[in-house]
Amino acid sequence: MSPSADAGLRVRAFADQAVAAALDADWPRAAELNGKILETAPDDVEARNRLGRALLEQARLDEARAAFAEVLKAEPYNAIALRGLQRVTTLLEHKAKAVATATKTQPRLFIEDMGKTGILRLINPAPPHILSRYSPGAECELREQEGLLAVHASDGALVGFLEPKVGRRLIDLIRTGNRYVVALVSNDTQNARVAIREVFQSADNASRISFPGHHRPAETKERAYIKGNFFRFGAEVDDESELGEAGEEGEEAASPGEELLEEAESAEEPLAVESDEDDAEDGEDE
Repeated sequence: MSPSADAGLRVRAFADQAVAAALDADWPRAAELNGKILETAPDDVEARNRLGRALLEQARLDEARAAFAEVLKAEPYNAIALRGLQRVTTLLEHKAKAVATATKTQPRLFIEDMGKTGILRLINPAPPHILSRYSPGAECELREQEGLLAVHASDGALVGFLEPKVGRRLIDLIRTGNRYVVALVSNDTQNARVAIREVFQSADNASRISFPGHHRPAETKERAYIKGNFFRFGAEVDDESELGEAGEEGEEAASPGEELLEEAESAEEPLAVESDEDDAEDGEDE
């Protein structure tokens, strides 16, 4: 085997391990592995973005800023690096620290299971210097507050509220025994969003659907709708269309830890964003 081929295999092996470390929220290990990649392949933009994320998670903000800035020297319009640099800059300006994503990522949260999952916009989201403390994928929780359903980060900080019509449905379902897991999808105050998945349905709610917009027929019962780089870099989804379009990377480009995360075939309903039609259908279900 030629030296270049051997180096390529090492880089790929380190990349697979780095992704696995990020999925396990082992940020020191992720930083170390991406650093090893860059020793062999200093122009590897993905590794440098992953390094920036790992450093940011450890509150090593100056180093993270340098990593993202290095990416932008090579690719000035790299969306992941631009978002990462903006987030680091916001944290530095407000002398805040990122809250490390400490829990192991739950890939199934980001798999569309008809009627059981939804990506929902937040109203009255927290200001940028608060949202910037949390990475996309960070675990959140739901709390009822004065008739609204609030979303709080793992450290208790208020992230935002679900729209009232969505919140009312989920409050009632939670009161009658349903349980949900929640994760931040976008920390952009202009389009803050969370992913919510029903993980337990009580007998009282056997005939009720958590997310009516996701119970219509589709080609498959389940499909992934967050791209793999969401977990590799903590990248936000740029727009709603990305959630339903098939990824262009082939199977060869996906590492073992990401197979569940890559998008499947395109479907017509990428988002469980509530609508008046959904409310009407929910009334029929109940």
